[in-house]
Amino acid sequence: MHLQISSKSDLESVNKIIALGYPENQTCLDHLLSWTCDPNWPVAAPIYQYFLALGKAEVQRVLALANRCDQDWRYSLITALIAHYDDEVLAECVDSLRRWASETGAKECDFESIRILTDRELIPAEEIAEIVKRNLFVYNVWIKETLSASERAVYSLPLGSHTL
Repeated sequence: MHLQISSKSDLESVNKIIALGYPENQTCLDHLLSWTCDPNWPVAAPIYQYFLALGKAEVQRVLALANRCDQDWRYSLITALIAHYDDEVLAECVDSLRRWASETGAKECDFESIRILTDRELIPAEEIAEIVKRNLFVYNVWIKETLSASERAVYSLPLGSHTL
Protein backbone atom coordinates (compact mmCIF):
# COMPACT_ATOMS: atom_id res chain seq x y z
CA MET A 1 0.00 0.00 0.00
CA HIS A 2 1.46 3.34 -1.05
CA LEU A 3 -0.25 6.34 0.47
CA GLN A 4 0.12 9.83 -0.99
CA ILE A 5 -0.02 13.16 0.77
CA SER A 6 -2.27 15.41 -1.30
CA SER A 7 -1.52 18.83 0.15
CA LYS A 8 0.49 20.71 2.73
CA SER A 9 -2.44 20.36 5.12
CA ASP A 10 -3.12 16.65 4.58
CA LEU A 11 -2.36 15.56 8.13
CA GLU A 12 -4.69 12.59 7.76
CA SER A 13 -2.45 10.97 5.13
CA VAL A 14 0.69 11.77 7.14
CA ASN A 15 -0.86 10.09 10.17
CA LYS A 16 -1.88 7.04 8.10
CA ILE A 17 1.66 6.64 6.75
CA ILE A 18 3.12 6.93 10.24
CA ALA A 19 0.47 4.55 11.63
CA LEU A 20 1.57 1.84 9.18
CA GLY A 21 4.64 1.56 11.40
CA TYR A 22 8.27 1.12 10.64
CA PRO A 23 9.58 -0.69 8.61
CA GLU A 24 6.26 -1.42 6.86
CA ASN A 25 6.05 2.21 5.71
CA GLN A 26 9.59 2.36 4.28
CA THR A 27 8.33 2.69 0.71
CA CYS A 28 6.55 5.91 1.75
CA LEU A 29 9.41 7.55 3.64
CA ASP A 30 10.95 9.46 0.71
CA HIS A 31 7.50 10.80 -0.12
CA LEU A 32 6.98 11.72 3.53
CA LEU A 33 10.30 13.57 3.71
CA SER A 34 9.53 15.44 0.50
CA TRP A 35 6.81 17.30 2.39
CA THR A 36 9.35 18.91 4.71
CA CYS A 37 10.63 21.25 2.00
CA ASP A 38 8.73 24.08 3.67
CA PRO A 39 8.92 23.90 7.46
CA ASN A 40 5.84 26.15 7.75
CA TRP A 41 3.51 23.61 6.17
CA PRO A 42 1.25 21.88 8.71
CA VAL A 43 2.47 18.42 7.61
CA ALA A 44 6.15 19.24 8.23
CA ALA A 45 6.12 19.22 12.05
CA PRO A 46 4.74 15.69 12.52
CA ILE A 47 7.07 14.41 9.80
CA TYR A 48 10.08 15.94 11.58
CA GLN A 49 8.91 14.38 14.85
CA TYR A 50 8.50 10.99 13.19
CA PHE A 51 11.97 11.03 11.66
CA LEU A 52 13.38 12.20 14.97
CA ALA A 53 11.76 9.17 16.62
CA LEU A 54 13.12 6.87 13.89
CA GLY A 55 16.57 8.21 14.71
CA LYS A 56 19.41 5.94 13.69
CA ALA A 57 17.19 3.72 11.53
CA GLU A 58 16.62 6.52 9.00
CA VAL A 59 19.34 9.09 9.62
CA GLN A 60 21.11 8.12 6.38
CA ARG A 61 17.94 8.84 4.39
CA VAL A 62 17.71 12.29 6.01
CA LEU A 63 21.40 13.02 5.32
CA ALA A 64 21.10 11.86 1.71
CA LEU A 65 18.21 14.26 1.18
CA ALA A 66 20.02 17.11 2.96
CA ASN A 67 23.05 16.57 0.72
CA ARG A 68 21.07 16.85 -2.51
CA CYS A 69 18.35 19.39 -1.72
CA ASP A 70 18.57 23.18 -2.01
CA GLN A 71 20.08 25.29 0.75
CA ASP A 72 16.76 26.47 2.21
CA TRP A 73 15.49 22.92 2.61
CA ARG A 74 18.85 21.77 4.01
CA TYR A 75 18.69 24.58 6.57
CA SER A 76 15.24 23.38 7.65
CA LEU A 77 16.43 19.79 7.97
CA ILE A 78 19.43 20.92 10.02
CA THR A 79 17.50 23.17 12.39
CA ALA A 80 14.23 21.25 12.70
CA LEU A 81 15.56 17.70 12.72
CA ILE A 82 19.30 17.06 12.76
CA ALA A 83 19.99 19.51 15.60
CA HIS A 84 17.53 17.56 17.76
CA TYR A 85 19.01 14.09 17.31
CA ASP A 86 20.45 12.42 20.38
CA ASP A 87 24.22 12.03 20.62
CA GLU A 88 24.29 8.54 19.14
CA VAL A 89 22.40 9.54 16.00
CA LEU A 90 24.18 12.86 15.71
CA ALA A 91 27.51 11.04 15.63
CA GLU A 92 26.48 9.70 12.21
CA CYS A 93 25.94 13.28 10.99
CA VAL A 94 29.43 14.60 11.80
CA ASP A 95 30.89 14.21 8.29
CA SER A 96 27.94 16.00 6.71
CA LEU A 97 27.93 18.74 9.35
CA ARG A 98 31.68 19.21 8.88
CA ARG A 99 31.21 19.56 5.10
CA TRP A 100 28.26 21.95 5.44
CA ALA A 101 30.14 24.05 8.00
CA SER A 102 32.82 24.64 5.39
CA GLU A 103 30.39 25.70 2.64
CA THR A 104 30.37 29.46 3.08
CA GLY A 105 27.41 31.35 1.67
CA ALA A 106 25.16 28.35 2.13
CA LYS A 107 22.05 30.15 3.45
CA GLU A 108 23.13 29.85 7.10
CA CYS A 109 23.69 26.08 6.81
CA ASP A 110 27.34 26.76 7.59
CA PHE A 111 26.52 28.71 10.76
CA GLU A 112 24.04 26.14 12.03
CA SER A 113 26.42 23.26 11.29
CA ILE A 114 29.23 25.01 13.17
CA ARG A 115 26.87 25.70 16.05
CA ILE A 116 25.88 22.02 16.33
CA LEU A 117 29.48 20.81 16.00
CA THR A 118 30.55 23.26 18.71
CA ASP A 119 27.62 22.97 21.13
CA ARG A 120 27.62 19.18 21.06
CA GLU A 121 31.45 18.97 21.00
CA LEU A 122 31.40 16.64 18.00
CA ILE A 123 34.83 17.60 16.65
CA PRO A 124 37.91 19.07 18.34
CA ALA A 125 37.93 22.81 19.01
CA GLU A 126 41.07 23.13 16.89
CA GLU A 127 39.22 21.80 13.86
CA ILE A 128 36.30 24.16 14.46
CA ALA A 129 38.76 27.04 14.73
CA GLU A 130 40.26 26.13 11.34
CA ILE A 131 36.83 25.97 9.69
CA VAL A 132 35.79 29.28 11.23
CA LYS A 133 39.07 30.97 10.32
CA ARG A 134 38.65 29.96 6.66
CA ASN A 135 34.98 31.01 6.65
CA LEU A 136 35.83 34.40 8.15
CA PHE A 137 38.46 34.94 5.47
CA VAL A 138 35.94 34.14 2.72
CA TYR A 139 33.27 36.38 4.25
CA ASN A 140 35.75 39.23 4.66
CA VAL A 141 36.70 38.96 0.98
CA TRP A 142 32.99 39.06 0.05
CA ILE A 143 32.44 42.13 2.23
CA LYS A 144 35.48 43.87 0.73
CA GLU A 145 34.37 43.12 -2.83
CA THR A 146 30.79 44.21 -2.09
CA LEU A 147 31.95 47.50 -0.61
CA SER A 148 34.30 48.06 -3.53
CA ALA A 149 31.54 47.41 -6.08
CA SER A 150 29.11 49.68 -4.26
CA GLU A 151 31.74 52.42 -4.05
CA ARG A 152 32.32 52.21 -7.81
CA ALA A 153 28.58 52.34 -8.42
CA VAL A 154 28.05 55.36 -6.15
CA TYR A 155 30.93 57.34 -7.65
CA SER A 156 29.93 56.54 -11.22
CA LEU A 157 26.63 58.40 -10.80
CA PRO A 158 26.43 62.15 -11.44
CA LEU A 159 26.41 64.13 -8.18
CA GLY A 160 22.80 65.23 -8.77
CA SER A 161 21.68 61.59 -8.69
CA HIS A 162 22.67 61.08 -5.03
CA THR A 163 19.90 61.34 -2.47
CA LEU A 164 19.92 60.82 1.25
